[in-house]
Amino acid sequence: MHRPQRPLTRWEIDEQTTLGAAYVRSLMRGQLRTGLAAFAVLALLLATLPLFFGALGSATVVWAALGFAAYPVLVVIAWWYVRRAERNESDFARLVEGAEHRGGP
Repeated sequence: MHRPQRPLTRWEIDEQTTLGAAYVRSLMRGQLRTGLAAFAVLALLLATLPLFFGALGSATVVWAALGFAAYPVLVVIAWWYVRRAERNESDFARLVEGAEHRGGP
């Protein structure tokens, strides 16, 4: 059998072997969980907005909340999502590099 020039784990991923597919699926599951968590928080916030606006009572305050208070919340959710997605990718890279340093899967 011809030994690949690249490290074995990367070769497994590049050639889409069963093991490589398992590595990629684990990354995709982690990214999906992160995306669904961010979406769930956003959906929960959007679902509770009518209750929040009803409690405020004033149309001016409602427009101020929509115009100014909503954006920092969206930025925090986006910031968390990007940080978590990058952490998933770095964990995946460490997993692949660790498997290569141990001499394979």
